[in-house]
Amino acid sequence: MRKGLVSTFFLLAGMAMTFAIPMNLSKGDYQKLLDKSLLSKGNNARLKAVISKMEKGEEVYIACLGGSVTEGECGGDYHQGYAYQFFDKLSQTYAKKTKGANLHFDGAGLSGTPSTLGLVRYQSDVVDVLGHVPDLLVIEFAVNDSGDFFCQRGFEALIRDALIQNDDTAVIALFSDAKSYKNQQPNMIPIARHYSLPMISIQDAVENSGVAVDENLFFNDYVHPKPAGHEVMADALMNLLGVTKKASADEKNTLPAECLKNPSLSGLKRILGDDENVKISAGAFNKNDSQTQSLKKTNKGNFPQNWYRSSRSKGDSFKMDIECRSLILVYKVQGSWLSEKFGKAEVYVDGKLFATYDGGAKNGWNNCESRLIIDEKEAKKHTVEVKMAQGDEDKGFTIVAMGYVK
Repeated sequence: MRKGLVSTFFLLAGMAMTFAIPMNLSKGDYQKLLDKSLLSKGNNARLKAVISKMEKGEEVYIACLGGSVTEGECGGDYHQGYAYQFFDKLSQTYAKKTKGANLHFDGAGLSGTPSTLGLVRYQSDVVDVLGHVPDLLVIEFAVNDSGDFFCQRGFEALIRDALIQNDDTAVIALFSDAKSYKNQQPNMIPIARHYSLPMISIQDAVENSGVAVDENLFFNDYVHPKPAGHEVMADALMNLLGVTKKASADEKNTLPAECLKNPSLSGLKRILGDDENVKISAGAFNKNDSQTQSLKKTNKGNFPQNWYRSSRSKGDSFKMDIECRSLILVYKVQGSWLSEKFGKAEVYVDGKLFATYDGGAKNGWNNCESRLIIDEKEAKKHTVEVKMAQGDEDKGFTIVAMGYVK
């Protein structure tokens, strides 16, 4: 039994398996905590269908998409993160006959990334990894999003695109907690409610349940839970499923005709090269950066296809002709431990300087920064150019990824 778990076992709502209670809480207090975490049951039709498929032994595809909390940052093995614990509990509870063999799982967390980068990553890091659209998708970006309008639109586009790809996909909005700052659930709740999603708030559970939660047992640092804190998150998700299983089935809701946040970023397509709407001349950005942000589960860079200009490169700027109404550009902020120095690059849209981005900013850790550089109501033809700023011609820069909405 892991440290921080008491020997008492607890029957979660509507579930046939018992799990140890974490963080030395009593049975009653733990139920209060889980009750408070259930911010909204949402429309339960899709989630009940997923539970039924699991219990029947049918193939079910499950993904958790988010930042470092989803990736499993916990001060220990990433498998102790909530996403992996959740999958284990699903296998034990709803797929006992097959020992979980019918369940397929993708932990698609990546440290430091907000909804906007999650939107760019969704197809490649969830659908392509699973080889299937998910039947159950958990989205967790509440401690990574900035709360600005860009992030809100990215969060909505993730939900909408998942439901457009498969109208049977059950999406759960999970709002994790932070020790030293408030999460972004106030900006996310209206969007999740617009799509009648079930919502889990770990912030509400930890801070507003009336249960005295020892932060030293829950948190490993200012934002990441310890394994016991991740267990609370996994049990909150399982509690939602237990409540859903016991409830009468709702009539399945339809996709809202209009987005809540406009102009919509739904339908974003990741740029991997030329297509019917994109023509690229890479210029000096013609190399591949092998040291992009890596995943814990693979120890490999998560963006193997990118546009990298080394500090030794000479030649032309990166140029792209594109027809779109929205364009997201993602660039790398170099890890401070790397010997090669990265610098500032200027981004021009239709010949005008749009912004200057610093790939060598202080305290970088090979992290990704996503920026919306084209944002219009209708698709138009544009020219995008990226070149090193004056004085930084002897430094490197990497365009990690791009995505556009036609």
